Parts: sequence; structure tokens; C-alpha cells
Amino acid sequence: MRVGEFLASYPGDSGRVFEWIELRRQGDVWMGQVTGLGAGGVTTHLRSRSGNEDGFIAELGAVGAATAILDLRVIERGEGELVLSGRRVGLGDAAGAPAAFMAEYDARVAIQTSAIHGHGVFAQRDLAAGDVITVIRGEMTSVQTPHSARITDDVHCEPTGYLRYINHCCEANSVIDAADPARPLLRARQAIRAGSEVNFDYIENEGEIVGGFACNCGATTHHI
Repeated sequence: MRVGEFLASYPGDSGRVFEWIELRRQGDVWMGQVTGLGAGGVTTHLRSRSGNEDGFIAELGAVGAATAILDLRVIERGEGELVLSGRRVGLGDAAGAPAAFMAEYDARVAIQTSAIHGHGVFAQRDLAAGDVITVIRGEMTSVQTPHSARITDDVHCEPTGYLRYINHCCEANSVIDAADPARPLLRARQAIRAGSEVNFDYIENEGEIVGGFACNCGATTHHI
């Protein structure tokens, strides 16, 4: 299946909004930046529909069964052809919750309202130290931004997947594993119980946050 055929199988009509990937080749992995197809773009659409800054979709009310988001996360080459890995999320289903589509690690975590800030990522099962929480997806650039995550000294990721919703904690329970910079992972640095929020130490990873930020993590020991 070619990329163009995959895109064509989800025609962009007025009843659908898409997140799509601007593809770039990095070694054997296709990476890219999520872009919107549809009036106003995906981010604007989600914010207007959800009524919150994060544009979180699971809290949307009934917006019509025809409305959908396609989030194509990672495209990897295998056996001479493209193997697609992504997630398709429907808006307006009875439960109001996302439906997984070819998701690699998504069942391990979910996005929920956070006491720290807005929405956060929460474990859906018990995770042991070292377990992969999610694959880090997004645009890889050489520029640090207020919301990017440092993958290596020269590479920063503008996240489009779960990392986009992970809140800071001075006593973080997760850490970035960039042993393979082309496919960075978020791993549990300690045991995380089901129902607990997955958090991440912004300062430890970034050194300094562009524009700064206010810490609201509630940890016993703070370093901000």
C-alpha cells in the first residue's frame, strides 16, 4: 500500500477532519509533522469543539458520527513495502472515547483530566520500571521550542502523540530513551500503578524551558 493510496482511502470531505503526516525519511523510518486537512486545521478544530486549550477529544459531546480524526503516527518499511502504524479516532461515538486503530502501545495509557494541569497521560495497566509507555512521535527539528522535548543534544521533538499531554513533575516516573534517535521511546523509570498519572521532568530533560513555565506538580521535593 502506498502512502497516497492510504490517504485516498479516507477522502477529506466536509464531514471529516484529519491529522496527517508530512513525510520525511530518517533512516528506515518515515517521520514527519502532523498537519491538518480541513477547514481551519486540526488544532483549531479540536480546540473549538472541545472548548479547552489542549483540544482534548475524549471529552467532546456528540459532534456527529461522520466527524473523525485520522492520526497516522509512524510509517515503517518492512518486507519491501510500507507498513502503516497509526491511530484513527472517532468523535461522537456513544462513549465519547477514542477507538484504537493499529496502535502499538496505546492500550497502556490514556488521556484524562489532570490535577496538575489540563489533561495528562494516565497508566491503564501496571507498568514495571523500564517498560515502554509510548513511542515518541512528532516533528524532529534542531530548534528548541516551549513545547518540544530534547531527544539528543541536536534534535528536539515537537510532539504530536501522548508526549504532548504529559505534565511535568519534579519527581518524574518516566524518562526518554533515545538509544535509537530515529525512534525515541518514553519508558517508565519506576513502577507505575494503573490509574496513576505518567509524568516527566521537563527541567531534567531540557535544562531550561523556552519561555519558562510554572510548576504545579505537588511533589515532595522541588527543583524549580
